[in-house]
Amino acid sequence: MSVSRERQRFPTRNYPYRAAPAGEVSPPDAVPPEPNKLHRFVLGLDSQPRPMTPEELETLEDPFGRLLRSGKPFPLTLQQLLADLDALNGAPNALSDQLIFLVADGGHVPWTPDTDELERAFRFAIARGNGEFSLLISSSTAIDSTKDGAFLQIIGWDATHEVFHYYERRAGTYFWAGMSPHALEDATRGKGPFDSHVNGSMVMKELRPPWIHWHAPQAGINEEAFAPDDPLREHPLFKNRVTAERLEIEVVRPAIRRWNEARVRKAIGADGVWRHVSHFLRQAITDTTVNLASSDTASRLLTSDLPVRPPFSFFLNRDTLFDTLGLTSDQIELTDILIPGSLYLDCLTRFDVHRSDGHIRLAGDSHFAFLTPEPAFEDTHLVEALVQAGLLSRRFVACLTMTDFTNPVFSDRRAALLRYVPDEVSNAISAQAMESQFVTAVRDAVSTGANGAAQADSPEREFLSNWDTEDFEPVFIQRIAGYCQALTAGMTDPEVVDGWFRLMEYRRRRFRRRPLAEFSLTTPRTNIPENAPPLRMNQQGRVEPVNLATPPSDNSPTTEPTPKAQSE
Repeated sequence: MSVSRERQRFPTRNYPYRAAPAGEVSPPDAVPPEPNKLHRFVLGLDSQPRPMTPEELETLEDPFGRLLRSGKPFPLTLQQLLADLDALNGAPNALSDQLIFLVADGGHVPWTPDTDELERAFRFAIARGNGEFSLLISSSTAIDSTKDGAFLQIIGWDATHEVFHYYERRAGTYFWAGMSPHALEDATRGKGPFDSHVNGSMVMKELRPPWIHWHAPQAGINEEAFAPDDPLREHPLFKNRVTAERLEIEVVRPAIRRWNEARVRKAIGADGVWRHVSHFLRQAITDTTVNLASSDTASRLLTSDLPVRPPFSFFLNRDTLFDTLGLTSDQIELTDILIPGSLYLDCLTRFDVHRSDGHIRLAGDSHFAFLTPEPAFEDTHLVEALVQAGLLSRRFVACLTMTDFTNPVFSDRRAALLRYVPDEVSNAISAQAMESQFVTAVRDAVSTGANGAAQADSPEREFLSNWDTEDFEPVFIQRIAGYCQALTAGMTDPEVVDGWFRLMEYRRRRFRRRPLAEFSLTTPRTNIPENAPPLRMNQQGRVEPVNLATPPSDNSPTTEPTPKAQSE
């Protein structure tokens, strides 16, 4: 019997506990945990795990926290956890609504004896709730296993405190790994679950059709992905899976909105001071994270005569510019940019496009063509919430977003502006106070030449040029329209398409350096070296080298930590 799925490894799905030198963080088994007791281990704050006190347990007002303090034995397998949740049906705290999702970065590769050992990374995401989904379970498909390698992790929404709590089964019990605000604080940011839940909310990397790695309407993860004798083919969890658009629409986007809106409501203290302003503005200026998008063209169907439509978010931040700010007109045609299939196929050959888990090589592109990072919904929605609350003006957001607007992600030029965000703002009942301090700081930098701001092509000067545009809306719309016309004019030019393809791969390389890039099969690879020079898009729709005279911002590093994460 084949056991290929049982051999799947998830080394990045456990928090980075390890044997620690003296004075550093200890692994959870350094102090043997007590079974059926919830332990606290918040990386960055705790040097070793410890049982939580009764007072601490009482603060966990999410469904999973309440379950763990009920006095019943802890459910240490996915199967038992679901059974314990089912047993609540009929009770006031029941979570009778359930949606089961299946994701695998190699899930659309049919099983054959040659691909038996392919690291497809099958995992379940199971949402539970009552009216709204307040619990998300992330689990390997080893549903009856208690081993740490068969990860089991839970995110619960605490409506009382308006935060998410993060839990992990490990060493025969559960650990509380922190809550949403820990994602934002210096001591804990980027550590434990917050290496991928970087802003404290739920994560789903693909938040648009065709949901490239999920069981989805456009491409299901079906029986042929498993060995013929794999028992999961007949398991109720597999049989009852639903498609990924429901996870996006019913679970993840609402969860991100709940947390973002709670943050914005609490942004200004009772004394009228907006503290930690950069915690908010870094999501407007930098890429704290990204989503992944692709064309709707299945790679196996691609021919010379079938064009590829890149996701428009490859070219600009459509969510902020069009949806939040309304900077669009009939002059901007979102559907007109089509790459001839022959040119795209040439790129696949020229750049030796393939996927690999490190052992098995799969020739060709991802399941859907033109897979690329795009601005993350958790960033763009927070900007929208800040505008709606009056903490940012439409003008300010427009001027920021139109700075290097042809590079919607990984713009070191735009990220350089984060240094001018004030630490806190008094009398912050409107956007004017913060924005006045920001603009003054940028003008002072240009005047004194600080940070290279006096250079003619500096991002500071570009922002100020935007800010000083009196009637900004028609000017920005015309600028976007001209850019779109240049893209349409160049889309059949082999040299232009070659540049777009290399830029797409450059952005994928930047993504692969981030902890969210957990699995080798997530993105295609090419023969372009990982250390190839950085690239950017200009307003003529052409790709050019980054001007290295403009140093990258410290807040948007060009190298990130070794991939490792706990999220989808």
